[in-house]
Amino acid sequence: MNHAFWILFVACSAVQVSAQGINSGQIKGLRVNGEGRNRFPVARLESNPVTIEFDIDKNQPDDFRIRFYHCDKNWNRTQNSFVNDEMRNSTKFPIPYEPAPAGVQRYRFHYTVRLPGFAGVEKFVYSGNYAFEVWDRDETAVQAEGRFFVAEDRFPISLAIKNRLLPSQGAPMNQVNKIVVPVNVEEQGQDVTDRLIASNVRTLDIYKNREFSRRYRIDTDDRTPNTFIDGFGTANMKFSVDNIQPGNEYRRLDLTNTDYYPPNVLLKMRGGADVSRMFRQGPPDLDGQSILRTENRYSDYLSFQFELDRESDDLSPIYVVGDFNSWQPGDAWKMTYDQEGQRYILRTELRRGTYDYQYVCNGDDWTKVEGNDWRTVNQFTALLYYHDIRYGGFDRIIGMEQRSSSGAKGATSK
Repeated sequence: MNHAFWILFVACSAVQVSAQGINSGQIKGLRVNGEGRNRFPVARLESNPVTIEFDIDKNQPDDFRIRFYHCDKNWNRTQNSFVNDEMRNSTKFPIPYEPAPAGVQRYRFHYTVRLPGFAGVEKFVYSGNYAFEVWDRDETAVQAEGRFFVAEDRFPISLAIKNRLLPSQGAPMNQVNKIVVPVNVEEQGQDVTDRLIASNVRTLDIYKNREFSRRYRIDTDDRTPNTFIDGFGTANMKFSVDNIQPGNEYRRLDLTNTDYYPPNVLLKMRGGADVSRMFRQGPPDLDGQSILRTENRYSDYLSFQFELDRESDDLSPIYVVGDFNSWQPGDAWKMTYDQEGQRYILRTELRRGTYDYQYVCNGDDWTKVEGNDWRTVNQFTALLYYHDIRYGGFDRIIGMEQRSSSGAKGATSK
């Protein structure tokens, strides 16, 4: 029985060399986008492909290929050759490239591949989690790596996102979201190999915006007090997770204006250093995406310095996160404290464009600097997993849904 599929790609790191999974000095700006909401990387099998792209700074172009590996829900590689068939898990030809626009100085070639549909990856046979690797011409070294999802559109699922007041916390940290996902699992397929068993639907993951390193998991084996599964093993189940802090709207960095942000100099925020937003709601954001310039000599990488104004380093360590590092607070994005200027700073290189970003304390506190408010509008993505017992067992994703929170000012449920 044929089913519609969705394909989701996430640029992230399997090896913590850098947050984007770039292992080579010649590759920069690895990014993956779809054509749907907030360019979240999701597409149907036969249409709306996702795009993997990156730049290199070499005088001559190189040949790159991509390999894929099916993984279980915890990103361990699936150990059977039926699902991980080496004959169909890689592109058959080099990734297409084009020269950088005339006048660009910090990269020479731009590589782009749209999937599915490229030779060797016309379709994905099995849904689930996939890791991908970018290999060099001689296939001697992995140049970059990341992760993606392939999800079947087999069962429609829906998300109900509500505002709830948390009595144990003071304002504004008492403002939380509760998400409920009802699932109707019909066990009968058209043939015996395609029948689903309700008790094998055991896990649902939820992602907020493009924060791919922050998964909210609802699982039968999980003892987390904020997650629940009602009706497990029956045709009608209900997955729910509570106490999700909505946070604040992301900060916005717009580097498109060449008068405000000229090339070939160290750039800083035009309005001065950032400050805490604990009790100040930000303007609407792009739900975590970035939009890059591509058309002319100004489509280059710029030297930029993030600055966060603090009178002391009591919150150390602090990280900058955004679409430029797949929203992961890795070591390469840890800020240093400037005692003389009484601020945190981080110097980096960004392609000219517009970015959502924010600051994270201690690697896991996303609200201490940024604040927390029900009025923040977030887009949530839910992925429903199924453990298929064929071929020794592997994890599929049989449903996916996206929904934005309401941004309402008050509680909508207890």
